[in-house]
Amino acid sequence: MVDKKELRKMILEKRDNIDLSERIKYDENIFNSIINNPLYNEAKCIFIFVSYKTEVNTHEIIKDALSKGKRVCVPKVLSKSEGMYAIEIKKFDDLKSGKYGILEPESFENQIKEEEIDLALIPGVAFDNNGGRMGYGAGFYDRFLVKIKRDTPKIAIAYAMQIVDYIPMNEWDVKVDGIITNR
Repeated sequence: MVDKKELRKMILEKRDNIDLSERIKYDENIFNSIINNPLYNEAKCIFIFVSYKTEVNTHEIIKDALSKGKRVCVPKVLSKSEGMYAIEIKKFDDLKSGKYGILEPESFENQIKEEEIDLALIPGVAFDNNGGRMGYGAGFYDRFLVKIKRDTPKIAIAYAMQIVDYIPMNEWDVKVDGIITNR
């Protein structure tokens, strides 16, 4: 049994080493899976992470959703203790580099109520097929996801190599309802 810290390190190392040409193909497969998914097509208000470093590229998904007139909200971090909020953006250029180098809205001005979200597209380091999710260790998503409606689909976006047999979960960890990968 591998502990969370070791598993996180191992998966991140693997993800960081995906060949660029493979990553581009994987991202394209994931993009097509998402934009052809009924959950995405029916959603009016989508919460989606803005990809950073070697995460699955979400930039094109965000642009697609905006072009289809969907309400798109992305995370904006207030602080480690106060967590993050969903901020609606009108165009991709509304995003600027934030506290952790991740693109985010500059202000909290267009904050939306979590219950308005129809679909949440979630990042993570590793996932299992029972809905287990392991994030980066700060708890931002676990604290945020408990605020959205219980029936709002929480779908992870990940590379297939991020799926493992088992994620050790704590009682406060929020499970995902599904995973979209390059497969």
